Amino acid sequence: MMRKKLFLLTILLLSQFVQVNAQGIVVQGKDGSFSIFPSSEVEKIYTISAKNSYIMGNWYLGWWRNGDNEIHYEGDEYISFVGDSLYYWHGTECTPYKVNYYPRMGYFSARGSKDKTKSIKWYVTEQTSERLILREVEDVNSVCRYFYRSPLAASKSMIEKFPTDHKETTNINTLLALRSGKTASTKTPMGKHFENRHVTTDDDRAWLLDPANEPNVQAGLAKWVAKTVKLYPYNDPVPADVNQHSIGDCCALASLASFAYLYPDFIKAILTDNGNKTYTVKMYDPQGLSVDVCVSNKILCDDNSNIGQCTGKNNAVTWATILEKAAMKWQAIYQCNTDIGGIGTEHFIPLFTGDGDTYGYGSNALYTSELKLMVEHSFAEGKFVIGGFNKKGIMCGTLETVTGHAFTFMLSDSDDVLFVMRNPWGNGDHGEDGRLLIPDVRTTVQTIDCRICPPGAAAPYLRKDLLPYTPPKYVRKAGDLGVAKYLLERVVNETNINVLM
Repeated sequence: MMRKKLFLLTILLLSQFVQVNAQGIVVQGKDGSFSIFPSSEVEKIYTISAKNSYIMGNWYLGWWRNGDNEIHYEGDEYISFVGDSLYYWHGTECTPYKVNYYPRMGYFSARGSKDKTKSIKWYVTEQTSERLILREVEDVNSVCRYFYRSPLAASKSMIEKFPTDHKETTNINTLLALRSGKTASTKTPMGKHFENRHVTTDDDRAWLLDPANEPNVQAGLAKWVAKTVKLYPYNDPVPADVNQHSIGDCCALASLASFAYLYPDFIKAILTDNGNKTYTVKMYDPQGLSVDVCVSNKILCDDNSNIGQCTGKNNAVTWATILEKAAMKWQAIYQCNTDIGGIGTEHFIPLFTGDGDTYGYGSNALYTSELKLMVEHSFAEGKFVIGGFNKKGIMCGTLETVTGHAFTFMLSDSDDVLFVMRNPWGNGDHGEDGRLLIPDVRTTVQTIDCRICPPGAAAPYLRKDLLPYTPPKYVRKAGDLGVAKYLLERVVNETNINVLM
């Protein structure tokens, strides 16, 4: 039936079919005009005429932007596409146009039906089911108009924020020039934070290699308790092995989850099970020199011997617990941070990779398409991406945003989701495991900041053909979501905190 329909279209219009940016099936008529049909609706196509148009329906103007100047509207101005006609409504006044589409060029032109001197030519910068962004082709200032499907959506659009310091671009070099918070150092490969720090002595190396030497307790926890360790519950390191409990080191844990997502073999390369309930971890000192840290199977617990460090599902002591403890022991010697509570991403990742040349983007520094591009570009280069939100309570899939907290960026497996950000709480069902599905909604994206870290020593171990994260199956047990009350209260009450700095 499908072949018959498409064959009929070809005979009727002597046309050729091409696919353009997943917008639909483009039919070029004998006269050179185009008609475009969403591929999801191709079963509904029986005939094609010049009255089938590229953009359909009513679109209400939310706001107009020219450089730094913005004008907001209440949804009483709109454009209506009907066949090959466009009607521009200003209240009760209407200006009719005839439309020609140039999909390969990304724009359409319209000439006044009554007044031939009136004409417009607009690029289609964005077209989703809910929003249409049009930019004037011939205007040197790139005037943009933002249209929405309903007057209500248009009137609410003023809460959207866009960067004011640059025009939207797909040039990655332009975006890299916009980065901020650079931590590269001319003194040490570990980054600025590690400059002029303690230099490793032979005594330091001996202390770090002795598993009997335990770090100081922290986060209100009381003691070190021997626990059974299962380094890899799912055979290989996975983000589900990283679940926060009592220590406020969300940046560290989001980083460990990123290690598992991008570099599971690197984790196995730097972590050695000594076979005697001790574990040696390859790390780097503040000067970027290799140093080994050996820890026991004693895990930091509360007075009741409940584990306060991060664990895997069902409170399993995993590789993540061991690397977290190794970082705590490292700090006991070098004291680059008071403890690992509140440690920044750029202070934690270099401990294992030896590379502190990081940078970031604050919230609203990039357009939606630019942030998606930067995340995907970073993954292609094997870089870790950790970020957060400056607004709480935004639903992203079945989970919501919290502030003062760090998340692991991951690829999306849906066209409706820009990317995924995993909460190191590991909350939600086993199908979620803390994954927030970030929608293509500007009011959500404008709240996101991120820090990007190079792979350093991990580079040779990058996972081939990186895919979206599918959490492993597990049965939730009591205490799985054992996030300390004070941490939950902190992130719920804090606002406007960027992971960037």
